Amino acid sequence: MYFDVGGKRVFATTGGKPFDNRRPCVIFLHGSGFDHTTWNLQSRFFAFRNYSVLALDLPGHTNSDGPPLESIEAMADWLNDVVATLDIENVSLVAHSQGCLVALEYASRYPDRLRSVTLVTSGLATPVNDTLLNAAQDDPEAAIAMMTGWGFGAAGHYHQGPIPGNSMVVGGRKIMRGNTPEALAADLHACNNYGNGKNAAPGVAGPVQVIVAGKDRMAPKRATDELIAHLNNPEVAVIPESGHMVPQEAPNKCRILLRNFIFRHNPAV
Repeated sequence: MYFDVGGKRVFATTGGKPFDNRRPCVIFLHGSGFDHTTWNLQSRFFAFRNYSVLALDLPGHTNSDGPPLESIEAMADWLNDVVATLDIENVSLVAHSQGCLVALEYASRYPDRLRSVTLVTSGLATPVNDTLLNAAQDDPEAAIAMMTGWGFGAAGHYHQGPIPGNSMVVGGRKIMRGNTPEALAADLHACNNYGNGKNAAPGVAGPVQVIVAGKDRMAPKRATDELIAHLNNPEVAVIPESGHMVPQEAPNKCRILLRNFIFRHNPAV
C-alpha cells in the first residue's frame, strides 16, 4: 500500500488484507537498515484476525521515498504524521531495535491514539561504535556484514529459520543493499545521537511489553535491564535462544507473545 505523507510517497505492507482505519491497527517499525519484511509473518497473522496492519518502510528504505530521516525525534514526528494522515484511532505499536527508540519517543509525545506498545530487543539508547559508523559511511558492504554478523544468532547463521531454503543472513544483506545508499549511515547516526530515552520511557503511560533476546549481541542484557527499569510496570518476556533479530529468528514465539498482549489491550471484534 502506498500513500503520501508531506508530499513523499510512503510504503507499508498491510499483511495481505485491505487497510481499514475503522479497525484496531497494529503498526510495525523496523530497525536500522531494514524494512517492512522484518515483520512478514507477524503482520499477516494480525491482518487475518480483524486488525488493520501497517508494516512501514521508513523514509529512504526500500519502497518509501527518501531522504532518510536523520534523528529519532524526526522519525517519531513522521510516525505521528502517518497516523494523522490515515486517521487511525486505536494503535498498537510494535517496534524492533532502532524502531524501539522511535516508539519510545512517539509514545511519550503522542499518546492519544495508542492502546499498547511492544519493544523488541532494545535499550534506552543504542550507542554505535566508531568502526561501524565509519564503515556505514565509507564502506557500506563492510557495515552490512557487521550488522548481519552481529544481529543474527545461531538460527540465522545456521539457516534454521521457519522457511525452508531461506537464509536470513543473505536476505538481510539484500534488504540493506536495496535501501538508498545513505539509509544505513543515517539510521546508525540517529541511534548514536539519541539521548532522550531516560526521559521518554517513564512518559509511556499505557500498557508496555518488552521482548528480550537471550543471545542478543546488539542489545545486551544490561541495556534491556535499563530500559525495563525506566518503564512503568512493563510486561517482560525472554526468548532465551534468539539473537537480536527476534521477529525472524523466533517468529512463532514472537507472534504468540504479541498475540497475547495485543488481543488483551487492543481487542478486535
